[in-house]
Amino acid sequence: MNGTLPLTAALLGCLTVLGAPPDAISPAAPDTIYHHGVVLTMNATQPRAEAIAILRDRIVAVGDDETVLSLASRTTRLINLNGHTVMPGFIDSHAHWIGDGEMIGYTAEQAVSAALTRGWTSINEQFVDIERFGNLRSLDRAGALRLRVNAYLPVNYGDEKFGGWYLGIQPRQSYSPHLRVAGIKLFLDHDWGTTFHWNQAELNDYVGVAHRNGWQISAHVVSAEAHDQYLTAITEALKAHPNPDARHRVEHVIQLRDDQLARMRELGLIASIQPGLPGESAKEAGFPALVARGEPGWIARWQDLLDEGVRTIGSTDMPWLVLVHGGHATDMPHGTPLEAVHQAVGHGLTVEQALRMFTVDAAYGTFEEDVKGSLAPNKYADFVILSDDPTSATDLPSIETLATVVGGRSEHCADRVRDANMCS
Repeated sequence: MNGTLPLTAALLGCLTVLGAPPDAISPAAPDTIYHHGVVLTMNATQPRAEAIAILRDRIVAVGDDETVLSLASRTTRLINLNGHTVMPGFIDSHAHWIGDGEMIGYTAEQAVSAALTRGWTSINEQFVDIERFGNLRSLDRAGALRLRVNAYLPVNYGDEKFGGWYLGIQPRQSYSPHLRVAGIKLFLDHDWGTTFHWNQAELNDYVGVAHRNGWQISAHVVSAEAHDQYLTAITEALKAHPNPDARHRVEHVIQLRDDQLARMRELGLIASIQPGLPGESAKEAGFPALVARGEPGWIARWQDLLDEGVRTIGSTDMPWLVLVHGGHATDMPHGTPLEAVHQAVGHGLTVEQALRMFTVDAAYGTFEEDVKGSLAPNKYADFVILSDDPTSATDLPSIETLATVVGGRSEHCADRVRDANMCS
């Protein structure tokens, strides 16, 4: 590969030489350079590279081996990837790793380790009430929150409404580089769309208040009826307070008509899906009530969402899909990013489309595309080292996560690459 990515002005200011004129100031050398690998950047302007340079918790350069290695100083650690693949750290956009991990035998610390071992560098915890948020704060202060967590604050569960308790918090407030409040969580239906929790007027009011106060809304929506409710509420909120970049989310998106699909695109809604949920086998796999109220073709329309231009992000709903499929906490590849990518491909997506759902598009889903989701200078040094290149592999679930790096620090390192000094 040819070409050099320029270092930023901010990086050039990292090292000041006393008494030297401005044009003699040298940039700080990288702490670590990973080289001789396959680097899938998920960055459209430079999709592939060979090497990546890290300074503290940020990426400072991505490019060909010769260019990036030229930045090294005597103190830079050089890590030979030996042809292994580097990708942005995977983002699980809808999960309950920490909050519900005890259902499959995890403590909070074990849930964090399990996610890191599988290759997740960020997770969106989709039900963080006051107690759970306090637990996350404690984990963070203790240094035990070794990945990045976006918390979604519930405002109802079933018919029980929790009021506007979230309004005392600043939308998208960061408490540390590892803990951030992303939005609020609504539950519109339950029991696979057979139970509903809001009347239209009540929902319109609640969504309107949250939207007006700058909150991203993440809504559990399964049935076509619930989609109608939510689309109406979002339409009214945007009409009253226009915001072309509100990025409100629809979680699950199981049953969807053509007209609803078009409205999602028009409203700029994000579809947050779990590819591990069944599609064609819906009648046999838990959705008979949904199918009975509509058409089988309305179920799990993942490819249609992408074809229609709806921004679509992917997730595992961990641990719930593991429980649905009868898995256990220690099972691999349950809950791994490459299993989820494999499942998405089984629904008709390309590997490249599926990878985007768990990286760059997932970062967009939490307004964080400027700091994560792709490998580029100034972004967090959050990435994984994989045993194989998923864009050419024939068996995606068998790809091993050899290392998981968060903020430049190796938080998971497989034995066979630790022995080869492949982890920072």
